[in-house]
Amino acid sequence: MTDKSASVRKPAVAGTFYPSNAQVLRRDIESYLSRVPKCSRVGRPLALIEPHAGYVYSGQVAAHGYKLLENLDIRTAIVLSPSHMEYFPFASIFDGDAYETPLGRIEIDKNAAQAIVSSDPGRIRLSKSGHVQPGSSRQEHALEVQLPFLQSVLKDFRIVPIVMGEQNWELCSALGNAIAPHMARTDTLAVISSDLSHFHRYETAKTMDGLFCELVEDMDPRRLYESVRHSECEACGAGPVIVSLIAGQTTGASDCLILHAANSGDVTGERDSVVGYAAAVLWAGADEEKERIGEEGAEETDLTHAEQRYLLELARQSVEMSTGASTNPPHGLETPNLLALRGAFVTLKIGGRLRGCIGTVEPRKPLKDTVREMARAAATGDPRFLPIDSMELPAIDLEISVLSPSRRVHSPEEIVAGTHGLIIERGLNRGLLLPQVATEQGWDVETFLGCACEKAGLPSNAWRDKNTRIFIFTALVFAERPRGTPPRITQR
Repeated sequence: MTDKSASVRKPAVAGTFYPSNAQVLRRDIESYLSRVPKCSRVGRPLALIEPHAGYVYSGQVAAHGYKLLENLDIRTAIVLSPSHMEYFPFASIFDGDAYETPLGRIEIDKNAAQAIVSSDPGRIRLSKSGHVQPGSSRQEHALEVQLPFLQSVLKDFRIVPIVMGEQNWELCSALGNAIAPHMARTDTLAVISSDLSHFHRYETAKTMDGLFCELVEDMDPRRLYESVRHSECEACGAGPVIVSLIAGQTTGASDCLILHAANSGDVTGERDSVVGYAAAVLWAGADEEKERIGEEGAEETDLTHAEQRYLLELARQSVEMSTGASTNPPHGLETPNLLALRGAFVTLKIGGRLRGCIGTVEPRKPLKDTVREMARAAATGDPRFLPIDSMELPAIDLEISVLSPSRRVHSPEEIVAGTHGLIIERGLNRGLLLPQVATEQGWDVETFLGCACEKAGLPSNAWRDKNTRIFIFTALVFAERPRGTPPRITQR
């Protein structure tokens, strides 16, 4: 698995975990990246947490992290992964010259590697352990699958490839302290390779992965370590994740955000045994109130009038098709914005009164597909109403809300009624209210919170409970106008 003349670690899982043809590989990665909304946040990523399954399963999730690296001047990527194939009681930094993928070779940053080893040579070593297994046809994949993504978004960079053979607290602490000075450099970041829960039923996986993501966002490495140790949640790369959080404590990390989470069941439809994935970013130097992903101004205004008109026409046609009144979908329009993964709601009203509203917060499908599906669901699947009848179609008023990513808040002072939508979660209970609901009803923040709790099937004061999680999001809301004029737009 190595080129002895130059000590190059050759690709081991090209053709299985990702395409072996360079042109196909680059095309696939560009396609994944094109579906991720742009981020206008100020600050810089210290570390990414990325999945390492086959690209057909987790590539789209991974793209949410790698999208952030486009146009950044990163010279060194410290890539940390667990070892699936062999055990060794230390962290192994590849002692060769380069790693290779179908997209080319990436040189090892030997100065950084030696500096990291010298901080604790007993626990961190230059070695081929975890990188190359002599005489074995199976080689470690978790580190390798990150490299083609890095090659697609960065230029002229080197790597420090680290595989953890052990994931105990002592090694996590030693490695976190060793890489912290390097993560503090503006031209360096860490890439953490980890999948989440393995081979549970879909609902169980969602619960376990939700806890893992919550603990990551809380940036409490010790609590995360104990939770994994007691099997409350799972991640094969929990050690590398904990390493990044320990390093972040001394490198100015302001917060950690889950960018996207899913599992294999979302791709295959098989829900009896799934594997969980998440993409997350550890940020530095960003103001939490104004520069978070999903805050006002970050992503709401990235749809043109033509794109909004198309989505309204698409939703209208989908509603009509659900009643049998129309069989022809609208003409196709494909733009990066319409192909980006976005959450959206479609609201139907007659005479100002609600007639159906269905949507999804999770950005799992291209926006145009989400709007099409949610329009049909609002017309036929809202449990509060009978399905729309074709006789009602002329009276239907249609509104679309395109959502930003959500973020967790810890105080009502962070919520602006009429600007933010709410998601309330406690246990298996979950309720959502769109931003415009507070404006339409004239609610203040506490009333808005109480009604969101009731929507979740909880007491109206449940938002005060420390076990209740509160998330906010913003939305671009637009509704139909007479054909040929711009849609009515409300920035929220």
